[in-house]
Amino acid sequence: MAHPPQYGRPQRGETGRGVAAILTMVIGVLIAATVALVMVLNPVSTPKDTFPTQEAERSESSARQAAQLALDTYSSGSYGDFWDLWSTQSQPVIKREDYVRLFQLCPPLVQDGQFTISSVAVEGDHATVQATGPGDQSEFGFVFEGGQWRYTPPAQQETDYRTKTVDQLAQERRTAGGCGTASVPDPSAAPSSDPSVTPSYSPSYGSPADPSAVPSYAPSTGPDPSSVPTSFLMQG
Repeated sequence: MAHPPQYGRPQRGETGRGVAAILTMVIGVLIAATVALVMVLNPVSTPKDTFPTQEAERSESSARQAAQLALDTYSSGSYGDFWDLWSTQSQPVIKREDYVRLFQLCPPLVQDGQFTISSVAVEGDHATVQATGPGDQSEFGFVFEGGQWRYTPPAQQETDYRTKTVDQLAQERRTAGGCGTASVPDPSAAPSSDPSVTPSYSPSYGSPADPSAVPSYAPSTGPDPSSVPTSFLMQG
């Protein structure tokens, strides 16, 4: 004989289990939503995200751009700004103000001479740049430092900066014929003030001047860039 179905409130244990199951599902959904939100707001960086950027910073293209900026800064006569582009290991060999003063005492033979980069070779954190200036081709070194390429003077120049004063360097360059016409005259070569020394000519006043005796004051056109030694094109 079949029994009729029982109606009425379910037992207390069954109700508790049902509520617990519902709460567990709700908590799980909330946790999943929280994790998804965190990942969207703070995506995790992977090596693939950063590697291309680091390679681009050390690339031949970036080294070429940095080298062209440095060479253009030098050729424009902004020697203090050029010194700012040196590596942190090279800057201590000479103070910024001393470096600027060196070019006041001995300007380059060829000023405003542009450099054209012909090749760039990158090996790790070092780059070798070949550039053609007003006279010949020269080689320049750069090092990757602090996220950018910075200029490094040749080893011999750094040694000279450490061991010699600015006045000594300027005098040596003047003696070697490596200074432009705007250089400060050498005090030891100043004209004699001895009154017994008679000038080579004296102007005649009140009488017509002999045109053949008039000295020529035609300005010098400066050195031919093609004849300038490579060592004097960039002495920084």
